[in-house]
Amino acid sequence: MTFLMFSVTKNANKDVSYNRNELLVTFKGVKYGAFAGFVATWSISSVIVVTELLLGLNIGAFYSIMGISLGITDITTATSIAFGLHLLVGTIIGALFGAIGIRWKKVRMLNPYKSSLVGMGAGIILWLILFLPITLFLVQPAINSITTIMAVGSQQAVFSEDVNQSIRNITFIAISFHLIWGAIFGIIVSSLLRIRLFKIKQHYRDIINIDPNIRLVTICDSQGNTMYSRHGEGVSNLLTPEESKKSIEMAMTGWKVRSELSNKIGRGRYVIAEYERIKRITMPFGEDYLLYLTTEPQANHLNIINRIRKLEAGLKYSFS
Repeated sequence: MTFLMFSVTKNANKDVSYNRNELLVTFKGVKYGAFAGFVATWSISSVIVVTELLLGLNIGAFYSIMGISLGITDITTATSIAFGLHLLVGTIIGALFGAIGIRWKKVRMLNPYKSSLVGMGAGIILWLILFLPITLFLVQPAINSITTIMAVGSQQAVFSEDVNQSIRNITFIAISFHLIWGAIFGIIVSSLLRIRLFKIKQHYRDIINIDPNIRLVTICDSQGNTMYSRHGEGVSNLLTPEESKKSIEMAMTGWKVRSELSNKIGRGRYVIAEYERIKRITMPFGEDYLLYLTTEPQANHLNIINRIRKLEAGLKYSFS
């Protein structure tokens, strides 16, 4: 009975730690995706204006049609509300795709080319499951209302056939709009991830320069996956690449096991293991990074740890 209770408690603590790390990763994806979705949607709005001019339509015709379809009778109000909703929906969808993309390991969004292709695929899906149904089941049934309100607003004759033709044109042109949206979205997300990686590399340079006795700096994410790892200049590795990888994995696994008790004993500050030829330090860095360091035996590990903690303040102000 005691063993069963211990096992249940241990699994519960493990779930809390795992869920917290998963939440941090997901939030980062939401943040990146929302920003990319907003910028991409704003950019598409500019493309829509250019298209309207090329088709001989009034500027804002697309948004006025969408707004009137929602039951708004004033053209200016309909245009403004539809534009605002477009930005809001684009931002929310971007946040959703960002959360999925950052968690889906098969999607390599760090690569701008692959990320843009993934975004374009997402754009086509959006056109199929969102834009097309809205056009068929919301805009088309409101043709008469749209024609009447636009005629009154412009004080010119407006024919339902012309409006219907414009809607059909916009529906098919919207495929290219969504492809462009997806490409912009993917490139922005990829750029943000690469900026993050650049900052991680900068953290490596800052840490490796703290003390000449530091041999190796490895930066891992909250799941223990290696994001960046490099030895100091002129340092010869005592282990083979396979042995180094295994050592890092063991240290990260040990850290995650200890983190399962963090809700009772608090977050771990650091773990140090001292061997005859090296010292090994494992410690958190910011909210979602873990550090794995090795140093020479004579290194003042407390001084190194304290100076690393001072660097952590920079993480709070970085776009990570």
